[in-house]
Amino acid sequence: MAWPWLRSSASGVLSVNRARSRRRNWLPTTPCNACPTRPSVAGLEALPEYAEKYRMQVLLGAWIGADPKLNQQELEKVVELAKRHPASVRAVVVGNEALLRREITGPQLAEYIQQVKAALPGVPVTYADVWEFWLKHPEVAQATDFVMIHILPYWEDNPVAIDQAMAHIKKIREEIGTKIPGKEIVIGETGWPSQGRMRKGALPSLENQARFIRGFVALAEQEHWQYNLIEAFDQPWKRIKEGAVGGYWGLYSPERTDKHILAGPVSNFSNWRMLFAQSAAIALMTLLIARGHSNMGAARWLQFSAAMTGGAILIVLQGHQFSIISTNNYEYLWAIIVLSLSASVYLLTLKAIASGTMPRHLSLDGSMDFLRGKSRLNAEAVNGVLRLGVIACALIAVLGLVLDARYRSFNNFAFAIPALAYAWFSRRQNDSQTATGMLERLSALLLAAGAVAILINETPLNWQADIWVVICLLLAWPLWRESRTISLRPLLPFGLLVLGAFGTFAALRHGVFISERLVGVCADSPDKTICLVRSMIGKLMYNQVFAWTSITLAGLAIWRNSVCMCSLALVASLAGLAFYNVNLAALAFVLAGLTLVHRKNTQKISA
Repeated sequence: MAWPWLRSSASGVLSVNRARSRRRNWLPTTPCNACPTRPSVAGLEALPEYAEKYRMQVLLGAWIGADPKLNQQELEKVVELAKRHPASVRAVVVGNEALLRREITGPQLAEYIQQVKAALPGVPVTYADVWEFWLKHPEVAQATDFVMIHILPYWEDNPVAIDQAMAHIKKIREEIGTKIPGKEIVIGETGWPSQGRMRKGALPSLENQARFIRGFVALAEQEHWQYNLIEAFDQPWKRIKEGAVGGYWGLYSPERTDKHILAGPVSNFSNWRMLFAQSAAIALMTLLIARGHSNMGAARWLQFSAAMTGGAILIVLQGHQFSIISTNNYEYLWAIIVLSLSASVYLLTLKAIASGTMPRHLSLDGSMDFLRGKSRLNAEAVNGVLRLGVIACALIAVLGLVLDARYRSFNNFAFAIPALAYAWFSRRQNDSQTATGMLERLSALLLAAGAVAILINETPLNWQADIWVVICLLLAWPLWRESRTISLRPLLPFGLLVLGAFGTFAALRHGVFISERLVGVCADSPDKTICLVRSMIGKLMYNQVFAWTSITLAGLAIWRNSVCMCSLALVASLAGLAFYNVNLAALAFVLAGLTLVHRKNTQKISA
C-alpha cells in the first residue's frame, strides 16, 4: 500500500483524530463519566464533506476510551461518515493512544478494529499510538491494515536531545519494521516543541524545532517513509493539560503566522527588541533609588549597575515566561505573587547597595507572629514577611517539581534574584543577627532535599533544572546558617505522620489507581469493589476534591492555629499530592506546615 499523500502538507490530506491530551505514560483515566470533557469525532462530522468538496482526503478517527457505550457510539458515527463520504475518507483510525492511557486492553482494541473493518470493507483501518505500545500489544498490529506509530523524541521516557533525535527516529522506525513485518508503517506523529520546559537534554526552542523538522523531512524523503508532522498550528489551549510545551508544536502560530520552521532564518529571541525596551525601562526607573546617595564610590556604583541591569533582565524574562505558561486563575495569581516578591527583593537589594547598609529582617517565626498581629509594623517586619513569602513560594515550587514535574516549568529568572540577594545579605550579617527558629532549619532542610531530588529526577543534562538546584541551595544556605543550633526533634512525630500518610496514598495510587493489571479487570467487571474504588478516586481527582479539601483545612488550621487541624490539613494535602491535585495541595501543605512548625516553636519557647 502506498501513502505518498502523507509525505507533504500540501498533498491534500487531513488527519482527523480530534485533539487529545498526552498524559503521563503510566497514568490511566477513569471511565469518562468522571472526566470533564471527552474529545471525539463528535463536532467534526462536517469535515469529510468539506474534504470531499475540495478534493481532499481525511484519516477519520474514532476516540476510544474506558467507557464501552461511548466507544460504540464513536464507532457507529465513524462508520456512518465513512459510508456517506467514501471519496474523502482515505482510512479510519480506531483509537488514539488508548493503550498508553491504560484505558483499554489490547484484545478489546483488536475487537473494535475488526468490527470497523467488517463494517467498512475496502477501507484501510488502523490504530495510532506511541511506538513501544505496538510492540507490547502484537494482537493490535495483527488486526490492522497498516501500523501508525508516534515517535516524539522529546516525550520519550528517556528524552532524546536534538543532536541524537534523527538517529533515534531511524533506529525506532527500523526496529518497528523488523518486529512487525509485512505491514506498511506510517509515522502518525512526530515533531518538536518550540516552547516549554527542558526534559533531561531535550530543550524546546524555535531553533531546535526548525532543526528537527528540517532534518526529519530530509531523512523521511531519503528513506521513503510515510509520515505526518505534528502539527500545522500552535494550539495554546493544550497548555491546560500538557503545560507550556503542549501548546507550541505547530509550524505556524495560532494567528497563522509562519514561524519559519520549514525554511528561512529562525531566532529564539525574535522579540528581543521588546524585551530590551522593557528591561531598559525598569532599569532606568530604579535609578531613582540612587538619588540621595551621591557619595557612592566606584565599586558601589559598579555593584549597583550590575544588580540593576541583571535584575531588570531577569524580571522581564520571567514575565515573558509567565505569559507563555500561565493558563488559569491559579497560575496567573502565582505569576503575580512571584513577580511581586522578586521585584520587591530587587528594589530592597538596590537600596542596600546604594545606602551601604544591609537590611534587617525578622526571623520566619517572627514574621509569622507579625502576620498574626503579635508585633508592630516596621521595616524589619516588612522585610521578614517578604522573605517568608519567598521561602514559602520556593517550597511550593519544589513540591511541584519533585512530585509532578512533567509539565512544570522552572521559574529560574524570578527566584534567582532573592536567592542571590539573601545569600549576599547573609555573608554580611553578624552572628548576633542570626535567628533561632525551627522554621529556618526545616525550610533549609526541605529546600536542600528537594534540590537533590530534582537533580536526580531531571539528571545533570537538564541545565534548567541545574540552575533551579543552585537556586534552592542558595536559598537554603542562609537559613541553615542562621539556625545551626536549632533541633528539629519536636517535629519528629509529625515527620513520621507525613511519611506514613504519603506512603499509604502512594501505595493506593500504584496498587489500585494506576495498576495496569486492573485495566482489563475493571473493563470486564466494573462493579467489583476495587474497580469502584478506582473510579471513585478518579472522580475525586478530576473534580479537584483532594485539592479543595486540603486548602479548606489549611485555612481552618491557620485561623484556629491548632496543631490537630494542621495535622489534618497535612494529611489531606498529601492525598492531593499523591493523586495529581498538586497546585492547591502543595499550597495547602506549605501553609499548614508553616503554621504547625510556628505553633510548636511557640510552645517550645513558652515551655
